[in-house]
Order: sequence, then structure tokens, then C-alpha cells
Amino acid sequence: MGGSMSNQVNFEGIKVEAVTRRRHRADFLNLPVLIHRDDPNWIAPLRMIEAERLNPKKHPFFEHGEGAFWVAYKKGRPVGRISAQIDHLHLERYNDAMGHFGMIEAIDDPAVFSALLATAEAWLRERGIKRVTGPFSLSINEESGLLVEGFEFPPAIMTDHARPYYGASIEQAGYRKTKDLYAFDFEFAAYGPERFFKLARRIQRYPSISLRMPDTRKLIEEFHTAIDIFNDAWSENWNFVPFTRHETDALIKSVKPFTKPYYMWFAEDAGRPIGVMTAMPDLNQAARGLNGRLLPFGWIPFLWRAKVAPVRRARVTLLGVRKAYQATPLAAIVAAALIERICQAGLEIGMERAEISWVAEDNRHLLGLLDYLGLKKYKTFRVYEHEL
Repeated sequence: MGGSMSNQVNFEGIKVEAVTRRRHRADFLNLPVLIHRDDPNWIAPLRMIEAERLNPKKHPFFEHGEGAFWVAYKKGRPVGRISAQIDHLHLERYNDAMGHFGMIEAIDDPAVFSALLATAEAWLRERGIKRVTGPFSLSINEESGLLVEGFEFPPAIMTDHARPYYGASIEQAGYRKTKDLYAFDFEFAAYGPERFFKLARRIQRYPSISLRMPDTRKLIEEFHTAIDIFNDAWSENWNFVPFTRHETDALIKSVKPFTKPYYMWFAEDAGRPIGVMTAMPDLNQAARGLNGRLLPFGWIPFLWRAKVAPVRRARVTLLGVRKAYQATPLAAIVAAALIERICQAGLEIGMERAEISWVAEDNRHLLGLLDYLGLKKYKTFRVYEHEL
């Protein structure tokens, strides 16, 4: 991390310092609590996961990317933070001189946002970057977009929350929308009209197609199969970058302790996996009120809520059908059948709701299916862009 840019930049009373010392690191990690502590809907991300992102020796993003982190101070008090990163896999794929910003948090002061963004832009510009998009934490395969609608709802696991003034402050710094990503609320007890079930049952017309849960004896291999389908299914999507092997391993490590077989369903064509849908319990419900800390005693209520007390909400993390099938009528049928199986499993274990996110505003196939299912979007996450 780091580079030739000064570790300290001043902006008319706002001092922006690179995260190079233990004090900076602590301030960077504590800032979300300072900003959101009076928001009843905010749930702090687990601090250990946030800290790992600051460590290039631990986070797999840094195998193919580089980044830097800053904290803004005003009168000696931390008032904002930001990251800037360059994903070399993205650059190899698109050759568009695009960099990213992310992990942005700040008080209600447009000058602080401007100072943070200007610092990130300068770091990117030094490295030949011509455009910046974000926020991403750290890549498009992690938390994506800024919440601009749906502030009245708590964040689901692996999604961000924001204050309503964030978007206006970023736009005031010269940023404009490049893509909206939607989240849909899914009530299991009323998960679709009869016509949806008719669509799902059409899978019976295809005798070579079968649905199955993962083989628990080779669960890690099954996770890799799911990511392989994702990498193929989403390969033509906006700004897509494939998961690397180590990113997949890290994801598996983080979710495997809380994953049950009924949270993952595969569709196969003559035994070949062609579609997948995965979900996981919304562990943010277990993390509420802990301020992101599991130590020294936060792990006790967290594990109790996650493992013993029922978590009634889930998040759908992956839904995809291989690219070769996407232009055929079978694609919607397979997706509907997978959704139906996940819903049935959710009802059986007492789940009440789920979130499906992030769905790009121009993903007409999936949006059409969700509309057919009767779902309504309840959150919007916005990705911004700015020319350097």
C-alpha cells in the first residue's frame, strides 16, 4: 500500500492522513461507530473483517490489487475515512484506466467528503488512473454501492448502510451516478403468485434437468462449483471481475460455519451443474448492538444468536444460470425452480424474510423474474463515477 503521495494533506482546516500508524488504524475502524451510533437501523460490521481489509498480507484482494486508506481529522478529531484501490484484474479485462474508492464514512460536512475524495483521486491519478468509480469495499465482489434509498431498514449481512446526506455530499464533489443496484425484500410466507409456481414446475418438462442440495461430504468442492457457475453466469455483466481461487477460499472460510445444506441448491443438466442459488442467515441480526466487536465478550451473544437463537432473516447471495442457457426459456424456469426450493427450505426452518441483492438496474432478465414473483425493491445502492 501507499506510494509517493504525502502521508498528510491539508484542506482548509481538514487534515487527511494516510493509515500508517496504529492510531490511524484505530480511528479508521472506529469511525463508523462515531458516525452511525445514533442511527437505530445501523448495525456495525464485524471489526475483525474490517481490519483484515487493511492488511495486504491477509486480504486476497491484494494479490491482484493495490490500495491505500486515509482518515480525515478536524481540530484533532477523526471526522471521515476513505479507501482508494486499483484492481489489476479489472484493468486487464477492460483496459479502461479505472480505479475505485470505497469504505467512505464522514460527518455531515461536504468539505470533509471533498477532502477525502480529492485525496483518493490524487493517489489514483499518480498511478495513471483516468476515471474513478465507487464505493466498493474493496472490489466489486464485496460490498458495492452507496445506500441512497431504504435508510429506514437495517443492513443485511455483507451490505453497507449510509446516512442520507452521503449521496448529496459525494455528488457535490463532482460525482455522478453510473449504476444503481437494487435490493428486494422477500417474505417467505407469501413468496409468489400461482403463476410463479407454474413457471417453476415447468422444469418437469425437461427430464435431463434435476435439482439437488450440496453433498455435505465435499462441501468445499461444492462451494467452488457454485463460484465457477457464478463466474460464468455473470461474465457479461457490468464491470464483472471473476472471483480468484484465494478469494473463493476466503469467502468459504467466512460463511462455512453458518451454512447449512438447505441454503444452497444446484440445477444440473444430465449431471452437469448449470445453475445455483445460495443464501445465508443474516448474521447482522446476531451482531446488532455489539459495535462490531466480538472480543472480549461479544462472541457470547453473537454465537448464541447465530447458532442457538433463531435468525429469522436470510440474504440471497448468489443466483445464476450458466451463460450458454441464458438466452433460452430454460433459464427463467431453472431460476424459478431454485427460488422455490430455497423458499420451501426457508419455511421449513422458520425463516420469515430474505433480501435479494444486488440486482443491477439493467439486468432485465432477473428484474423481470423478480417482478413476476411479485417482489418489490426496497433499497437502492448507487455506484458513482468521476473523470480525473
